[in-house]
Amino acid sequence: MQNPKKSELGHASYSEALFRELFQHMSSCVAVYAAVDEGRNFVFLDLNRSAESLDKLRRDEVVGQRVTDCFPQAEEFGLLGVLQRVWKTGQARHFPASYYHDNRIAGWRENYIYRLPSGEIVAIYDDVTQRKQAEFDLHESNEKLNSLLNSMAEGAYGVDTHGICTFVNLSFMQMLGYERTDEIIGKNIHELIHHSHADGRHYPAHKCPMHVACKNHQAVHVSDEVFWRKDGVAIPVEYWANPVERDGEVVGAIATFLDITERKKNEEIIHQLAFHDALTQLPNRRLLNDRLNQSFSSSKRNARFGALMYIDLDNFKTLNDTHGHAAGDLLLVEAANRISNCMREVDTVARIGGDEFVVLVSDLSKDNEEAAGLASMIAEKVRVALAKPYFIQLETGEQSAMLIEHHCTSSIGVTLFINREANQNDILKQSDAAMYQAKNAGRNQICFHEAVY
Repeated sequence: MQNPKKSELGHASYSEALFRELFQHMSSCVAVYAAVDEGRNFVFLDLNRSAESLDKLRRDEVVGQRVTDCFPQAEEFGLLGVLQRVWKTGQARHFPASYYHDNRIAGWRENYIYRLPSGEIVAIYDDVTQRKQAEFDLHESNEKLNSLLNSMAEGAYGVDTHGICTFVNLSFMQMLGYERTDEIIGKNIHELIHHSHADGRHYPAHKCPMHVACKNHQAVHVSDEVFWRKDGVAIPVEYWANPVERDGEVVGAIATFLDITERKKNEEIIHQLAFHDALTQLPNRRLLNDRLNQSFSSSKRNARFGALMYIDLDNFKTLNDTHGHAAGDLLLVEAANRISNCMREVDTVARIGGDEFVVLVSDLSKDNEEAAGLASMIAEKVRVALAKPYFIQLETGEQSAMLIEHHCTSSIGVTLFINREANQNDILKQSDAAMYQAKNAGRNQICFHEAVY
C-alpha cells in the first residue's frame, strides 16, 4: 500500500512542476518581486520566459537585482510607485497602459499587480503596442487560460454571439457573490448581471456595450454603469469588452471589469472637500460662487430680487482665546446649524472663512420694498437664532466633560440684487461693507447696503 505522506509529497511535487510549466509558458509576462529597503525598492525573485524575451533580460542575471537597476526609468514610469502601494495596502492595482523607454527597450505596457499572502508582489504585464487580446486567446488551453484569468484581480467573463456566458474567472465569482460556475456559465449574462440601470430601469440587451462589441467588431470601455450581484445589490463597475474573432468571424466577446465602489467613494470625498467646508460641511466660497451665478441667471429670467447676507459672529475670538480652538470649532458647527435651520432648502448657506458665513436667498419678490421686507425678516430670524446662548460640551480627557456657556451675537450685512450680470465679488464686497456698518453700529445688528445691484 502506498505511503500517504509519499503520495502527498508526490502530488505537491507534481503541482509545483505543473505550476512551473504553466508559469514558464504563459504568453503574458510575469515577474515576482520581494520588497527591500522597507518597501522603497524591490528585487526580482523570478520572471518567466515571456518577460525575458520582452524585456531583453536573462532570468539568471536579474534574480536578486533591484527593479530600478534593471529598469532605470521605473520610478518615472510609475511602476515603482504602484509596486509600493500594492505592497503597503495589499490591494491589487491595474496600472493602465503607459509608455516606457530606456536605452534598452521601449513600448507601451499594461500591468496588473497584486500581493501574495506570503508578501511577494506579482506583476502580470503585456506589451500592448502590438498585442491583440493575447491574454484572452480562446485557442489557449483551458488550464492555461484559467491560470491566467484566475490570477487577475479583475473580474472576467466571455460570451458567445447570443450573449450566453462561456467562462468566468475567480474574481468574477467573488465580486458578484457566486459560489459555483454553473450558476453563470450557460446563462444569458446580460439578464444575470446587467439587466437594469443603477436606478432600476430596465436595460435592453441590444443596448448593452457587450452587444455592440460583437455586432460592430469594436472594443468598448465603460466606466459609469453597474453590475448586479447575486444578492440583488448593484455595484459600480468599470469594464472593457472586446470582440473575439476566429477565421475572420466574430464568435463572441470577452469582458473584464473592476468594482469601483471605493473609487466612487473617494471621488465623492474629493468632491465634498473641493466644494464644502471641512468643519461645518457647508458650501465653501467656490460652490457659493457657482450658486451666485445660478441665482443671477434666475433673477434675470424671472425679474425677482435675490439677497446676499454676510454674517460675522461677534465676540467669537473671546471663546477661542479662553477655551481654545476646539471650543471655537464646536461653536462654529452649532452656528452653521442654526443658520441652516432658518433657511429654505433652496437657499444656500456657506462658510467662507473663520467666523464668517454667507447666506444666498433667491426668488424673493418682483417688488423692491417687498423683497427688502422679506430679506429683513430672514436676517432677523438668523440674528435671533445666533444670539441665543451656546452650551458647548468640551472634552477634557477626564471622565467628565467641561460645559461652557457662551454668548455670541452676530452682525449681518444685506445686499439686494436683480437683473445682475455675474460678478460675485461686487455683491460680496457690498454685503461685507454693510456687515461692518452693523458692527460699527454696536453689533448684533442688521444693515442693508443702500444700492440695489
